[in-house]
Amino acid sequence: MIALFITSFLIACSQQQIDPISENDQTGGYVAAARQIIDSNATLKSVATFPVGIATGSRLVAQNRKAADLVAAQFTSKTVYAYMSIEPTQDTFNFGESDYWVKYAQSHSVRLHGHCLVYHTGAPAWITQFKGTTNEFEQAIKNHIQTIVGRYKGKMKSWDVINEITYYNSGAIAQTPFRKMYADDKSYMEFVKRCFQWAHEADPDALLFYNDALYETSPSKVEAIINMAADFKRSGTPIHGLGTQMHVDINTPDVGIRNSLLRLASTGLLIHISELDICVNPNKDAITTISAKMNDAQQNKYKVVASLYKQLVPGRLQYGITLWDLSDADSWLVVQKNRVDAPCIFDANYNKKPAFYGLLEGLMK
Repeated sequence: MIALFITSFLIACSQQQIDPISENDQTGGYVAAARQIIDSNATLKSVATFPVGIATGSRLVAQNRKAADLVAAQFTSKTVYAYMSIEPTQDTFNFGESDYWVKYAQSHSVRLHGHCLVYHTGAPAWITQFKGTTNEFEQAIKNHIQTIVGRYKGKMKSWDVINEITYYNSGAIAQTPFRKMYADDKSYMEFVKRCFQWAHEADPDALLFYNDALYETSPSKVEAIINMAADFKRSGTPIHGLGTQMHVDINTPDVGIRNSLLRLASTGLLIHISELDICVNPNKDAITTISAKMNDAQQNKYKVVASLYKQLVPGRLQYGITLWDLSDADSWLVVQKNRVDAPCIFDANYNKKPAFYGLLEGLMK
């Protein structure tokens, strides 16, 4: 997971925000045409044959009625932020975010997916700068995993156990603070396997995923993760699925998306498009509005991603498609990266964009 937990949705007032495109401007004709084909009252969850999820923070839903209504109306799966910052100091946990969604699920028909148990980015300093021995480090990580998974046993359907252990552009093991606790890649990968085992011990019924990014642009990464999954299976390591984040842009080649989905599905593991968004300004140009051409390209790319997933991943392996952030106002690219972009299917005012209808159509194919 590239993005970290978003604590505020007030970015709608940010100077970096792109003004929402109204249906009265140059995109209006496209939206009108789309609605002639697709029932404008159809929801994502009403047409999907697998769970459609959203990753957003509890504060947004608790404080913004329109956002809350969208989450309830459109989605059947919720990715719950459970980064390592949930344990800000050793043996002290803050379960507020996760507890919110567990309570939410009691009154909403929604599947909960935890993200993510072990991830160096955003982890507190006591973990990333661990002062003890490797054995003590492992005991701390084991306690972290089992405390969280055990608390939500039978409530979280699945977990991303570990996130992004490779370099973005290759399958080589990244030199993260956790990797540096070990003498070599082999001993580090044994630790990674133990993370899965510890999670399984805490909740034997939970589905366990490995999550990573940029498969669609790095065939070598795809092959490395396929080999890792095969090694996990041979060693009896409990792994049930692979998350492909799918942070793509309007210029990402369709063939890369196609090939990565085919190869990942060849593992026989569940495949989760886990963090989908599609940026319209990949070159980071100094723009103030989104053109009709950008909107059309984004609409088509959302349709392509959904339709390829349906066509290429066998139904029994379709764990679902999850969108990363609800609207352009709270997108991680805008909030965290300070980018001028609009990667989501809802605009900054939580209105449907052409991208919404592209995703809807792709789910129907």
